[in-house]
Amino acid sequence: MPRNDTQARAALHLEDVNLAFGGLEVLRDVTLNLHEDEVLALIGPNGAGKSALLNCIGGIYTAKPGSTISLGATRIDGLAPHRIAQLGVGRTFQGLKLVRERSVLDNILLGWTPRFSVNALGSLLLPVRVRREEREARERAHAMAELCGLTDVLAAPVADLPLGVLRRVDLARALIREPHILLLDEPASGLSHDERPLIGEMVRIARSRKGLSVLWIEHDLDLVLSQAERAVVLHHGAVAAIDDPQQPSGRARLLDAYRLGAAHARPGREAPRPA
Repeated sequence: MPRNDTQARAALHLEDVNLAFGGLEVLRDVTLNLHEDEVLALIGPNGAGKSALLNCIGGIYTAKPGSTISLGATRIDGLAPHRIAQLGVGRTFQGLKLVRERSVLDNILLGWTPRFSVNALGSLLLPVRVRREEREARERAHAMAELCGLTDVLAAPVADLPLGVLRRVDLARALIREPHILLLDEPASGLSHDERPLIGEMVRIARSRKGLSVLWIEHDLDLVLSQAERAVVLHHGAVAAIDDPQQPSGRARLLDAYRLGAAHARPGREAPRPA
C-alpha cells in the first residue's frame, strides 16, 4: 500500500502494530505518526501497553507479522535493538539501566557504543581510527554532561547519586549519539513531588536538539498538558484518542478518553500538528 503524505513526512510511523504474549493481547492495531521536532506524549493507565509499544519500537519486543514500524523511509520492525540504535533511536528507561559501580562519565559513554565502527580485531589493526573515535566519544560525553547539568559529578560513581541526578545521566547517555528519535519511558517514575519539575526540564533539553522527535510516556497529566504538542491515549493496548493538549477542545477529548477508557471514548484520529 503506498504511503500518504503524512506518513512520508513522519519521523516515525507505526501502522497496525499488534503484540501478544501467548493469548494475551498487549497492543491492538496501534497506528500513529511522530513528526520531526515533535514531542508526542503517550498516556494511559497502568497496563495500557505504553512501555510495550516503546519496546516494540526499540526492538526489545517483536510485533506480530503485519505490523509496520518505520524510521523515516526505513522499516525497523524485526531489527535487533543495537541496529535500531545505530539507525537513530535513543531511549531512557523507567528502571534505570546504569552500571552502579562506574562513574557518570563511563555511563554516558556507554551510549556511544553503537557508534563505534571498529571491532576488537580492528582496534589492533587501526589504532589511529580507534583513538580518534575514543576522543570524539569523550568530547561528546562532556558536551552532553554540560547540557544535562552533570559536569560537577562526572567522576562520581552513580551508586552515590540521588535518583533525580541519575535521570539526567540516563538522558545524557541517550542523547550522546545524537538520535533522531528519543523514547522517554516514564522519566518521572520514583521521583518525589519536589523533584518532578526535573521532568519538564528534561523534555525541554530534548526539545533543544534540532531535528529530534520525542515519544514520551508520562502519568503526570499536568506535565503533558504543558509540554507536549500532541498526546496519545492508550487503553487496553488500543488508541483511544490522539489530539492537541494545547487546544481546549483537544485537551477535553484527551482527558475524557483517559478517564473513561477506550470503551467510552470516541475512536481517535490524528490531530493536525500545530503550525
